[in-house]
Amino acid sequence: MRLIPREEKYFELLDDLIDKISSGASLFVDLLADYEGRAAYAEKIKGIEKECDRLVADIVGKLNKSFITPIDREDIYALTTQSDDIIDAINGLARRLEIVNAVPLRPDVPEIAGLLAASMVEVASAFSHLGPRRGVTEHGRRVRELEKRADTLYAEALHRLFTQEPNAIEVIKWVSIYEQLEDAIDRSKHLAQTLEGIVVKHS
Repeated sequence: MRLIPREEKYFELLDDLIDKISSGASLFVDLLADYEGRAAYAEKIKGIEKECDRLVADIVGKLNKSFITPIDREDIYALTTQSDDIIDAINGLARRLEIVNAVPLRPDVPEIAGLLAASMVEVASAFSHLGPRRGVTEHGRRVRELEKRADTLYAEALHRLFTQEPNAIEVIKWVSIYEQLEDAIDRSKHLAQTLEGIVVKHS
């Protein structure tokens, strides 16, 4: 038995996890662009979510067995669980569109979803620059800008919904979708902030 186990490849696993989530966000944009074929995209997103679940289980399992980690144990756990929450939200969105029969698609949804995908691209880039503080900070700044833009679009979308949609069921349906989309974008911002905090801690 080793007194000090070898360092597990946490960064590679997390990089893979975040890249898969970014792919899931891009697939969600594709789903909205090809809305009639959304069921096939939803299945692909579900597959990515399952792959992410396996990665999360792998990372947490390694954490439970490791004495030494490259960064603080709680930071690895935070990055892992926050990432998992985002893909869960994306998968939930894809499923909800089908469950509530969200047709026709409201035109502002793809634009907001595009901001989520762009935000995850920035988060993935930030993680690849986890060593240099400057790179992470710049990507974090871009994520915050995207989140602010999403907040504005979210508010405008809700205003149009409440003032222009006479059907109460449609209002309830789309409010839940907008809220879940906004939540996913907020979570991407929180993940970027966690990355920035780790860099500050180790600078």
